[in-house]
Amino acid sequence: MNRMSDDERERVALQRYEVIAPLLSPSLPRGAQKILLEELVGKMHLDARNNLIRLGKRTLERYLSNYRKFGKEGLKPQVRPEQGTLKVFPPEALEQAVQLRLHRPELSADSIIELLRSDHVTGSERMCVSTLNRHFRRLGKDRPGLKRVVRKRYRLLSVEGAHVLWICDVWDGSYLFDERTGRNRRLRLVAILDSYTRYIVHAEFYFNENRPCLEDALLKAVIKFQIPQIFYVDNAKIFRSQHLKRIAAELGFCVKHTRVRQPQGRGRIERWFRTVAEKFEPLLKEQIESGKVTTLAEVNTFLTAWIERRYHDRRHSTLKMSPREALVAAKAKYLDRSRPVDPATLQEAFLWREKRKVNSLGAVQIYNNLYEVDEALLGKTVELRFNPYDLRRILVYHEGIFWGEAHPYRMQNFTEKRVTERQTERQVALANAMQAIVQEHKEELKARCGLSFAKALGVKEDE
Repeated sequence: MNRMSDDERERVALQRYEVIAPLLSPSLPRGAQKILLEELVGKMHLDARNNLIRLGKRTLERYLSNYRKFGKEGLKPQVRPEQGTLKVFPPEALEQAVQLRLHRPELSADSIIELLRSDHVTGSERMCVSTLNRHFRRLGKDRPGLKRVVRKRYRLLSVEGAHVLWICDVWDGSYLFDERTGRNRRLRLVAILDSYTRYIVHAEFYFNENRPCLEDALLKAVIKFQIPQIFYVDNAKIFRSQHLKRIAAELGFCVKHTRVRQPQGRGRIERWFRTVAEKFEPLLKEQIESGKVTTLAEVNTFLTAWIERRYHDRRHSTLKMSPREALVAAKAKYLDRSRPVDPATLQEAFLWREKRKVNSLGAVQIYNNLYEVDEALLGKTVELRFNPYDLRRILVYHEGIFWGEAHPYRMQNFTEKRVTERQTERQVALANAMQAIVQEHKEELKARCGLSFAKALGVKEDE
């Protein structure tokens, strides 16, 4: 077994943060952390290799203490010279024991050891039951009968305070002609809703449902309303990226996923999507079919105005007030749980990261671009950090140490291919029902114009 790499230690730290994140909420009432801790002790968790494991109370308390003292770095496994080695018996003996467990799961660890000894497997004479069971648990090979899932009754997803829980999801909308590809493409609506006030902290249409779209929407929401405590999402691929976990760990919020085949708790965002389908979509389709709306920027202009003037100001049947009034009331009662963030920290958290090896010419290649780096890094693997909307500036790191900026030598692409559809937000004159809504929202719309992933990271977009 090889020594744990920096990437593996990073994944372990992010996985540990994901486990303890619910315990870090500053708004937990007295005694709630102890109850949550007991619940986490009784659950099965996924480790960095997607194996099911159990974590003891002392282990979780150690994770909490290390994170509070040292941040994300405190959650990384310590590096030891003998790390990853088997001290009691050779790896070959463990490998054969694992094969027996897979082919004959009914055998106990004691029986497996006896079979290995009868076959004179080297190292089996030094095996003991407790050590073998520990390795089985570490590898996720303990007997399936010990992993019986007990179904629990569902509880109402409830929070006390604005910006404690943000719920995010993606909804499929109408078709719009895309001049760049020359064909009709389905619109994807990425929306983030505050659970306590039902306020839409950000919503935007895109042509794709991918990681850049999610990060763009999340960044805009954080810029406008600061950092939430919990970011609640489903299990789609875009919500499972390592980069989202890294953003959460560096900004200090928890990414919570819906349980597989148990979508309960997502009703609030689904109900809002139904409102969009019933009240916004018919108006949008009419404008698209009549040719009055032809670009993605125009669609999002109308969406923002409709949300601000037709949704946020409308009385909610459960809240007994409008989402805007609920947000104002929460602030008046000191129930705004959002946390401020330093712009430099925010920018660093959203930078993309890629590993590349420096060639013999002292250069690295990424996205068909060639960059020169420090000659001292020849032959080494470096981490490149960059804004996907501007590949002219690349930051170079090696073993966590900043080595300066890479110098562009040959540029073919100035943006990462998945973010070429960034939006240039501008005022658009609309007609009929659309025009009436936009006029009401005109001043607020001007204030919100120009807010984009690219601009937040300091890139000037073309007009």
